[in-house]
Amino acid sequence: MIINRLIYVLTLVASFVFYMLYPPWISWYILVIVIMLLPADLIVSLPGMLTKGMRMSAPPVLEKDEDAVLKLITTHKKSYPVRGIVAKLHVSGDDFSVVCRLRCPAEKDRQREVTIDTTQSGITVFKLKRISTVSLLGLFSLPFNEEERKSVLILPPPVKPANTLALQHGTHLRPKPGGGFSEEHDMRHYRPGDPVRSIHWKVSAKFDSLVIREPLVAPPHSRLVHVRAWKNVAERDLILGRLRWVSAYMLKKQLPFYVRYSEESIISEVTQESDVVDFLLCVLDGSTKKEIKSSQIPARFSWVFRIDAGGRVEG
Repeated sequence: MIINRLIYVLTLVASFVFYMLYPPWISWYILVIVIMLLPADLIVSLPGMLTKGMRMSAPPVLEKDEDAVLKLITTHKKSYPVRGIVAKLHVSGDDFSVVCRLRCPAEKDRQREVTIDTTQSGITVFKLKRISTVSLLGLFSLPFNEEERKSVLILPPPVKPANTLALQHGTHLRPKPGGGFSEEHDMRHYRPGDPVRSIHWKVSAKFDSLVIREPLVAPPHSRLVHVRAWKNVAERDLILGRLRWVSAYMLKKQLPFYVRYSEESIISEVTQESDVVDFLLCVLDGSTKKEIKSSQIPARFSWVFRIDAGGRVEG
């Protein structure tokens, strides 16, 4: 845009010198045309400058060393002529911060792609600042008031802990209080006080004694995976990699659990893989922390598995 303004100033000076040196009418018309370019550029481009916009699109979660791009997408309500959109993109991570100036096309849904560096795990934050729409001739710019921010979580690869014998290997079912329907059940002999509707008549006739079909359910879980604090990026990758492996193991066994980071109050229940991602976002990116009611967390845990960066994992 600075170059466009410089070219216009030089053209204006050249037109004025030409008018002074060559008084005929053609030099006058050239000077007037060059002067009128300034308001004409603003009048023609102003509707488009007021309706253009930009948004970012990026995958929220990536694996380490995965290929991915951040997309800058142009938006507008109606198609008015403008030259384009310029912005400053701030990219920051654990130990780096980069600022680059970008120019994006003005057409609707046109995209500008920026490669995401996934060689290091953690949170990478992208911020769009100083977004401006440039007029058709590049003589004016109109800044946006809003800024946009995107966080991308780059996951370290899963790492198997040293001590996996302490991990639970299944759920112990217990009789469902009050009876009722359950997908899991057990057969036992009738006891005084058992409801008659629970008697399995076919099995009872076979064994010539009353047999009860007793529904079974899993007891409320009180399992905790305790993640120790790390001192550097290498320890963080190792600890979070071990957490990913343990989480995948527990979920495969259908064993929901709670996970806590260090001695802080960041604690979350994990019943599916997305819960692990949410927990990592809470730990690594303070702006995405989620509050959990204390009533949802057991007062005591019957099983605790601790993960640290040492050669062994306590269980």
